[in-house]
Amino acid sequence: MAANGEAVDLTFDPRLADHLAADRLYYKSTLWAKIDRVVAVLLVVLGSLATWAAGPRWWALIWFPLAFAEWFNLLSLRPLQIMYWFQADPKFRETYRLTFSAGGIRFRTASIDALIQWTHYTRMLEDRRLCVLIYGSRMFSVIPKRAFTSEAELSAFRALVGSSMRSSTVSPPGSS
Repeated sequence: MAANGEAVDLTFDPRLADHLAADRLYYKSTLWAKIDRVVAVLLVVLGSLATWAAGPRWWALIWFPLAFAEWFNLLSLRPLQIMYWFQADPKFRETYRLTFSAGGIRFRTASIDALIQWTHYTRMLEDRRLCVLIYGSRMFSVIPKRAFTSEAELSAFRALVGSSMRSSTVSPPGSS
């Protein structure tokens, strides 16, 4: 358990669904997500102009489902990559034991025992399901909220991240 300045200990088994959700959360925080929305609107405009000019032909109407798919990022192969990586990496088949303290993050599994300094991370994203500690482009550590035993423990974690990360940017839950 955590109180002021104490460590936060978490134990959980990694889940593919958490990693897929973390990738979506990260993607939503990037410029690419905004560009995809603009492209989707342009596809709707193109489809509207084509349908107006040529009538309801297949090549004029195809732009509308493409716009829908682009808006919701359904054309990405990234989820397939994550599924492959998740199944291929043995560390995802082990129980994670994490200890967050002012001195860093101790990451333990049956085959790993590492201390990660806070300077490794640049920011944190959060939604209703996850906390995601970012350390590079599409590189992050996934902390599922199901691992926290109480709201007080989650609050202590947020405070620790906010005070320990050098250039931390913490987005409030539900903001993404």
